[in-house]
Amino acid sequence: MQILNTILTVILVLLSLGLITVVTMQTPKSEGFGSVTNTPSSNFRGKAGYDDMLSGYTRTIAILWFVTGFALAILNEVLVR
Repeated sequence: MQILNTILTVILVLLSLGLITVVTMQTPKSEGFGSVTNTPSSNFRGKAGYDDMLSGYTRTIAILWFVTGFALAILNEVLVR
């Protein structure tokens, strides 16, 4: 059981790093003061397909991160008993 705990911990750390990487690669939805004045630069980002792909990756990694963390918490409860 301790090996499974270690494996899940490593997976959780890797998913955390992946989630941080994918989130930082996305372009912000409001790019500074231009969004307040509604300038054309804020309306045409030019990376809609790329951002949609990264958004899907973010969603998938976040779900896997939550499931792995939940499984790790349950496993730790079992190991304590």
